[in-house]
Amino acid sequence: MTVLALLGVVLLVAGAAGLVLLEVLLKRADVAAAMLFATILVQALFVDKVPALQLPGETRLYVTDLVAASIMVAALARVLRLKRFDRFQRWLLLLGVVLGVSLLRGAAAFGIHSAVNDVRQYLFFFGATLYFSTFAPLPGLSARIGRIWLVMTVPMMLLAGLRWLQNFAGLHLGIPAAKWGADAAIRVLDGPYVFFLSQAFVLTIPAWLRGQQSRWQRVLSVVLLLMVIALNRRTAWLAVLVGIAVVMLRDRRLGRRALTLVVLGGALAVVGFVAVGGLQEGVEQPVTQEDTGNLTWRVQGWSELVGGWVHNPVSWVLGEPFGSSFAREIDGSKVTSHPHDFYIETMMRAGIPGLIALLVLTVGVMRALWRTPTPAPGLLDVGIMPALLAMQVVWYVTWIPGSEQGIVTGLALAMAAMPLAGRRPGLMPPPAHELAGPFTLPADRNGRS
Repeated sequence: MTVLALLGVVLLVAGAAGLVLLEVLLKRADVAAAMLFATILVQALFVDKVPALQLPGETRLYVTDLVAASIMVAALARVLRLKRFDRFQRWLLLLGVVLGVSLLRGAAAFGIHSAVNDVRQYLFFFGATLYFSTFAPLPGLSARIGRIWLVMTVPMMLLAGLRWLQNFAGLHLGIPAAKWGADAAIRVLDGPYVFFLSQAFVLTIPAWLRGQQSRWQRVLSVVLLLMVIALNRRTAWLAVLVGIAVVMLRDRRLGRRALTLVVLGGALAVVGFVAVGGLQEGVEQPVTQEDTGNLTWRVQGWSELVGGWVHNPVSWVLGEPFGSSFAREIDGSKVTSHPHDFYIETMMRAGIPGLIALLVLTVGVMRALWRTPTPAPGLLDVGIMPALLAMQVVWYVTWIPGSEQGIVTGLALAMAAMPLAGRRPGLMPPPAHELAGPFTLPADRNGRS
């Protein structure tokens, strides 16, 4: 068999597998969620050595890119079947349009390679959000995705444990080491992966406080809290406290228990922060000192970036194209890394329209779901969504979203698009076949559509 024939067979098999995968993704949102959660684990494990195919030139096609592309194609296919767009979906499409314009401008000005490298995180977030916003938010579907999320936290925590064994016990386990900051010995997971664990912990709180969790979920909940504290990402700590506070405010029946949990979590965070040396800023090489990640360093970088951005009127409407540099000078040193603020980064890349769309998709959706009742509490239901969205609002101030934020935002958009009859106090959501919203694909009783 010639090389050309072998290549043809490979392409044929790959094409058939792609069609089968697309057919599955068009109907099974839980499968797509599992794939996205798996990409998070792959990225956390391999850091910047994720398996990839080397394409002509400098372009590399990562495994995670294939997942993102598959979900994006499925999302576009499902969008074409919608009868109409909900108001929040329109804002999402606006964000997609301005990001697309920025990508095209960047490809023309700086080349496809630079522009695509810069837009990757938005492809994951936007594609996942668009995809999950097209599914009818049935309790069975949300519960399955929530269980998959909790299960996926186990290998993530095992990865952190193995890296701690390498750093503190001197065991050579062959696990790629963390690389973030001078305190990588304790912060063995990058911020977005710690936030992945943080939101999973908050996901378990309502059932825990009601005494409805199974034994494994109660144990996992406690371990998740301890892990988030030990990994010493202070923005994640703040986000957890905000999430618990929102749960407490929305469900007064949980108020006293949730308040106790807030106080306990705050005390554990303070103790953990002091125990690992968080106050030793003047000590040489302290355990938790991060020389380029403190708030003062970031604020100075933000002011430099925004100060240069505002002088260009085109940037206000269209943003700066993907592939353009984030170069700024901080403390006399030139820095080119991302701004460490998703709001500022979105404003710079998508202009004011993109920033407004992002705020609507977080704060606006959270407000829409705030008073929505939860007739049958469960994992990842409408009752927990305001807490998860509030955590996002906090997280985006200093970090970028992970892939799971697309799942959360997309499901929240779908829940906000439910007919009003299903959101009135005391009424159960209507059956899937009676939904009068934008969902046209029929869904069975298990949540598949």
